[in-house]
Amino acid sequence: MAHDTRKAELIAALDRARSRLAVNAGALREDLDPLARVKSSYRRHGLAWLGGAALAGLVLAKLPARQKIVEVDTRGQKLRDTSKAATAGLLLGLLKIAFDLGKPWLAERLASYAATYFDPGRRPRSG
Repeated sequence: MAHDTRKAELIAALDRARSRLAVNAGALREDLDPLARVKSSYRRHGLAWLGGAALAGLVLAKLPARQKIVEVDTRGQKLRDTSKAATAGLLLGLLKIAFDLGKPWLAERLASYAATYFDPGRRPRSG
């Protein structure tokens, strides 16, 4: 009988330890949730959060703009390199204009080709 009571006591102690562990795990989960912490802090100290945001915006607005420094070495360049780039740019521009002008004609030709290709009367019959 003493063995049964000792077993019941151990089971009860184990049950209490598990419940404490569950409660502590829930509390730890709440403590480690950053979104919940920020929401709670904002509810308690809303004016401080708004003031801090306004101050941060003011400081960021007053920072000077970053100036990009570009170093160009013109000693090794030749005039020919520049003319090649200009020729390539001109050629690409002309190709774009030609494609834009020819697009309606190309679409019409492709549509007529597709219509004749998918026409059931023109297909050879199998079998």
